Amino acid sequence: MPLFAYKIIDASGKEKKGTIEGDNRNSVKSRFLSDGFYVTEIKEISSKDTFSLDSLKSILYLGRSKVSMDEVASMTRLLATLQKAKIPLVEAVDAVAQQQENKTLQDAMLIIKGKMNEGYSFSRSARDFPKIFDDLYCNMLAAGEESGATDKVLMRLAGFMESQVDLRNKVKSAMVYPVILLFVAVLVVGVLFTVVIPKLAKMFEDIDMALPFQTRVLISLSGFVGDYWWVLFLISVAGFLGFKKYISSGNGEMWWNRVLINAPVFGKVNRKVAISRFSKTLSTLLISGVPILNAMDIVKKVIGNKVLETALSIARENIKEGESIAVPLKRSREFPPIVIQMISIGEQSGELEEMLETLADSYEKEVSYTMERLTAMIEPVMIVALAFIVGFIVFAVVMPILQINEAVG
Repeated sequence: MPLFAYKIIDASGKEKKGTIEGDNRNSVKSRFLSDGFYVTEIKEISSKDTFSLDSLKSILYLGRSKVSMDEVASMTRLLATLQKAKIPLVEAVDAVAQQQENKTLQDAMLIIKGKMNEGYSFSRSARDFPKIFDDLYCNMLAAGEESGATDKVLMRLAGFMESQVDLRNKVKSAMVYPVILLFVAVLVVGVLFTVVIPKLAKMFEDIDMALPFQTRVLISLSGFVGDYWWVLFLISVAGFLGFKKYISSGNGEMWWNRVLINAPVFGKVNRKVAISRFSKTLSTLLISGVPILNAMDIVKKVIGNKVLETALSIARENIKEGESIAVPLKRSREFPPIVIQMISIGEQSGELEEMLETLADSYEKEVSYTMERLTAMIEPVMIVALAFIVGFIVFAVVMPILQINEAVG
């Protein structure tokens, strides 16, 4: 069935865009008119247009909603379930597309279905949507299609993406409370410095009395913030932009990524997250039948750290020359001894995939436990710091008031 790109205006005057299947242009137009829409444009997407990458981007990526990993994971699990029920893949793709609430993902699946009807494979069709289906997804899918185990590969893909989303959510949720507490602390101190203290300073000036040292320091800081807040703001913005530009350069990115995995406290967490991602991804690819060299190419792109990515690139070249995986990783000194040891045992026993899976599960649990401990440590530290700052401000304000009371007495 042909695919049409449309532009319509609803009863409230809001324009809507998208794609829809129909017998012909007139039938699509009649459908919209019967639903009470005003049609401004209906254009059939020809086979040539449909499968041009530029046209795909113009249809899917401009002004459209993004597709999250958990949405792709949910779609993939549903697709795997339909495949397991022996429903032909093209029909399964069509059924899954109709279930999607995200219009971008729905349109992508409909276009993929159209390409499959023309003889393309699912993995080849999905490559036209790199922002939705990455190299890992497409390579695993291609391996599944070649081995005739598409349903199993789709199920593994769904499980892999769900585990990655779960790990990412654990890290994010652990940082929610500290971030909120920091925001509240900055807000409270900002209000005190810009609203409360200037009024008290004016009162002390009118009384014309000698103020304690801490009170003079507080009033000076408040005056500086009140007079030069725009300078502080510009310096902060310039510093942030300069930092972003530096870490986007080659040397800067490598330096920053090294800091991220070697920092005193959070460095261990970042390294564990990266190693967990490495182990889980490599295990999933190898189980799905992706060759080791192709798997290493994909893993280094998704590991999320340039330092470890460089180590994996070197390891890949050494593996290409006949070395094992464990030896070049050990030489890099970027992977903990337990990781090297388990990979080496897995290679010798022929159970590398299982060892990597065990490593990934272990590191995911460690990340979760470490984040819980860090959160438990950060909360009281931030509360004490906030109490100290507010206490200093209160003490600096109360001291001259007490002096005034003594003088009056």
